[in-house]
Amino acid sequence: MLLIHPPQVRNCEPPVALAHLAGALIEAGESVSIIDGALEGFLWLTSLEAKDPSDRQAARVRRNRKRILKFETEIYSIDRYKKRISDIKLMASTADVSGSDQNRVTPADFDSEILSPLKSADLTHSWNHPEKNYFFPWFSHRIREELIDKKHKHIGISIAYISQALTGLAMCGWIKKEYPQIPIILGGSLINSWIKGPSPMDFLHLMADEIHHGEGEKAIVEFTGREYKGPGTPDFLNLFDRIDTDNYLSPGRILPYSAALGCSWRRCTFCSETYEQNPYCEKKPFLVTAQLKKLTEKYNPALIHLCDSEISPELIDELIENPPGVDWYGFSRFLRAMTDLDYCRKLAASRCTMLCLGLESGDQEVLNKLKKGIKLEIVSKILKNLREVGILTYVYIMFGTPAENKTSALKTKDFIEEHSEFISFLNVSIFNMPIGSHENELVDSMEFYEGDLAIYRNFNHPEGWSRGMIRQFIEKDFRKIDAIGEILKRTPPIFTSSHAPFLFKLLNK
Repeated sequence: MLLIHPPQVRNCEPPVALAHLAGALIEAGESVSIIDGALEGFLWLTSLEAKDPSDRQAARVRRNRKRILKFETEIYSIDRYKKRISDIKLMASTADVSGSDQNRVTPADFDSEILSPLKSADLTHSWNHPEKNYFFPWFSHRIREELIDKKHKHIGISIAYISQALTGLAMCGWIKKEYPQIPIILGGSLINSWIKGPSPMDFLHLMADEIHHGEGEKAIVEFTGREYKGPGTPDFLNLFDRIDTDNYLSPGRILPYSAALGCSWRRCTFCSETYEQNPYCEKKPFLVTAQLKKLTEKYNPALIHLCDSEISPELIDELIENPPGVDWYGFSRFLRAMTDLDYCRKLAASRCTMLCLGLESGDQEVLNKLKKGIKLEIVSKILKNLREVGILTYVYIMFGTPAENKTSALKTKDFIEEHSEFISFLNVSIFNMPIGSHENELVDSMEFYEGDLAIYRNFNHPEGWSRGMIRQFIEKDFRKIDAIGEILKRTPPIFTSSHAPFLFKLLNK
């Protein structure tokens, strides 16, 4: 079976979902290949000549292409790192892709200026006219090459992000025209959200032989006609070695791993997990650590990325007892156990290098209304403990929820400023209302993005706290605080949390 990860999302590590699908297929006796379009398609772009031959900067980055794409194994300077990212973006944005529509592309995103992935009519157009897609010259050659070489009898395409939708469906359309005898199964988290949303999805069922939402391992094995024998060990099928950059676009080799699907908390009012009701499925912690050790020995990563919505407390305890042997990081709740400094020391000894932590607000009343299940005094203690033991923190905050007003936002600003020495990185966002959220019934909502497949809605804030006011607050009140500005300056652009752990030595001197 051929598994395809379409462009364009972060290309600093392999696609974790496809690695797990490959493991289940191999366990069932199926031969598998993976095309990681997020990396391969982007590398193809950077190999093209510049649109404007007189553009000196474009010429410079192309002369130094191999050096620019090959990150150092250690980041010595934030400014030097940001210059490298800027050069990579320039290489892609100045590529001469003749005959395609106007587009914007980065190492983590793709956006057409003509077609919208939120319009079923535009997705249908992309399926009917794959030759118009920005990545068509690359994917038509690459998929044909793979099918001729391996003679696969089935194809699976995973669309997890909105930036993959137009190209993913263009791939479906091209395969249907060129290889109508090969059945296609289409899945991924974006497909899951669309299927569970309010929009009719009849058009999508015309574009592939099977549309799947939810857990994919069993479904994709059965699609090939084989018997499902369990998830197996994730397999990266030489993705680390077959591309001309050994480490993807990253300072070190990142090995992604999912120990669970869904969210165990699933109560936060602002999160799509709450209304989508995706079941929470987790592997036994001792099986996870055993597989991580096996994968570490096989692929020798610099860093393990645990991709779960939240690493369970049980798994964290197991990682402390049976560490994988390399640095690791992932999302965690603010666990009460972390208020114990000795516990945090054990966590650091397991080589936990960074934790991503969803704070959302520095106002306890807002946190209560959002049903976050955390207390600010516990958050404060945990941030201090993690800093004490040398574990980096990537803290997520969000302005503009229906529960917040400007007074609440100022409390968040004050909390972040007071704890700035204990926060390594910040993700600052403005709240988007999920289209299926219960809160839609409590506010006056309206279309946010034009398109029948939008998964968020705009709304009139009950406190008059508009998006324009929030943006102004972030720029003029929040970012201007010196201590907060320093955190934001060192937060990696484009690759954000994926690259942040590699700044460990700089921030723990």
